[in-house]
Amino acid sequence: MRVAILILNHNGKQLLSSYLESVVDYKGDAEIWVVDNGSKDYSIDFIKNNFPVVKTLILDKNYGYAKGYNLAISKIDADLYCLLNNDIQISSPWVASMKELFLEHQLLGFAQPKIVSLHNESFFDYAGAAGGYLDILGFPYCRGRYLNHCEKDQGQYDNQQDVTWVSGAAFWVRETTFKQLGGFDEGFFMHFEEIDLCIRGKARGWSAMCNGTVKVAHLGGGTLATSHTKKLYYNIRNSLWSYTKNINLMPLLFIILFRLGFDFLIGIFFFITLRFGHVWAIIKAHNSFFRVFRQACKHRQKIISPLQIQSVFIKFLTARIGGK
Repeated sequence: MRVAILILNHNGKQLLSSYLESVVDYKGDAEIWVVDNGSKDYSIDFIKNNFPVVKTLILDKNYGYAKGYNLAISKIDADLYCLLNNDIQISSPWVASMKELFLEHQLLGFAQPKIVSLHNESFFDYAGAAGGYLDILGFPYCRGRYLNHCEKDQGQYDNQQDVTWVSGAAFWVRETTFKQLGGFDEGFFMHFEEIDLCIRGKARGWSAMCNGTVKVAHLGGGTLATSHTKKLYYNIRNSLWSYTKNINLMPLLFIILFRLGFDFLIGIFFFITLRFGHVWAIIKAHNSFFRVFRQACKHRQKIISPLQIQSVFIKFLTARIGGK
């Protein structure tokens, strides 16, 4: 099984200088490719001068996460791909264990390692933790993280567990699965595309797993901070878009109505706290979603209901009220 580690990069020379060496050190028998999304910071020159073992694919402009990786996979031949953020640090062998997982589970389409925070490796990272689910209200959450609360890593998820979606920060995908599904939805540009792909894959019989026996560390916010208005915009718009394509009608209508009310209240909070850019991001996200709502409905093919009964929103509020 041929493995290719693909690192999408856009003006990330500083991050590559900090973390690429660790990826090279623990690459095993995998090829490493840096896929450059139109960088202007001499990232490619830096790689060629310092990491001759790393191959490069240069794209002419910033195509975003979705189309950038779609183009890369169309040009780079492998049986198994690891789509890795440029702010991931590897500290132990991991390629063989991840590859073995796919060899053992022939219907496994997607996988991720356990992801801890590089700021404090005793705690899980926000972006993926130990594998993700969707709650009854449509909020993504992970084993090890709900909303913005991250658990301490005490070995509680050091197993191999089926999940609903895996993190785009260290996203392993089988070549057959990726191409059968047509790759990422390029309309997303960035954020939520990995969840959308996993949901579409599960509807076609592919599974997703977290390999908790393997650990990597993620800087988090190295590409785009979680508080950035652009991230807020894409997360709202793309999540609603994905749900419209993939989720059964009754829970879908409930989620859309709930999100309208919830985002309205959040918008009021941002307005009161003078964060007008965040208010505008929410308005733009909903406007954009409803403009493409009919188009998204046309993409409803194999529909499932991947929602879990629990509500992490209520869990979060309960923990805050209880002072936990």
